Amino acid sequence: MKQKYDPHIRVRFDLFDDPQFRTIPNKHKAHCLCVLICLLKFVNNKTLQCYPRKATISSMTGLSYSTIYRATIWLIRVKIVSKKRLPSTLLYTINPKYIVGNRVSSHIDNRDRSVGLSDVSAGSLYNRTNTITTIDKLIKEVVDKGGDQFKVISTLATLPADTLKKAIIDKDNPYYCSLAIKEQSRNVGKLVDIPRNIIDNVRKKTHFGYQKAIHKRRDLDGRKAKTESFLSELNKKK
Repeated sequence: MKQKYDPHIRVRFDLFDDPQFRTIPNKHKAHCLCVLICLLKFVNNKTLQCYPRKATISSMTGLSYSTIYRATIWLIRVKIVSKKRLPSTLLYTINPKYIVGNRVSSHIDNRDRSVGLSDVSAGSLYNRTNTITTIDKLIKEVVDKGGDQFKVISTLATLPADTLKKAIIDKDNPYYCSLAIKEQSRNVGKLVDIPRNIIDNVRKKTHFGYQKAIHKRRDLDGRKAKTESFLSELNKKK
């Protein structure tokens, strides 16, 4: 028997007028929509969860991994999606408000749209496991400034190795942290570029003529101080 409908992805009509979705910058909005549609394709309507790999999302949308990451960050920031890192992939949880036909979403629609998800009874269904760590904050800062994967790795490489190792154990962005540790090992013994003004300042202060002028100035100041002290003593005796 032929199905009544062909398999399809359902997106709410009012998504584009949604205050939370509209806060996403225009340059990221199309990418966020692509990622959200992919998540809706795989989401379980009962658990509100799915776990597609970045490679799957990339093959479906043609977006790079870094673009997918930036889009995901924005979806999390506006509370449309949350994520939790699993041993081998990421677990995404979609706000029930954005799933068509979900009983919780219809309940939320009857309330003020400006109310956040945490203010409604459905909040328990929205998995708030998205704990922002130091690693997450650094990655967000780089991504928000338009940095790519290499910039993320080089930035994380400035953290202490113990911090990165602990993050790997805690499953906190272990992929990027392991690459950052490798970057640190490559940088061992590498020459560091010192700013020209610092070099010029050190060169000036270690120059013989400069040192001689400093000593001469100190001698003059010392003699002047002694003379003033001597004259002061004479005036007291008079």
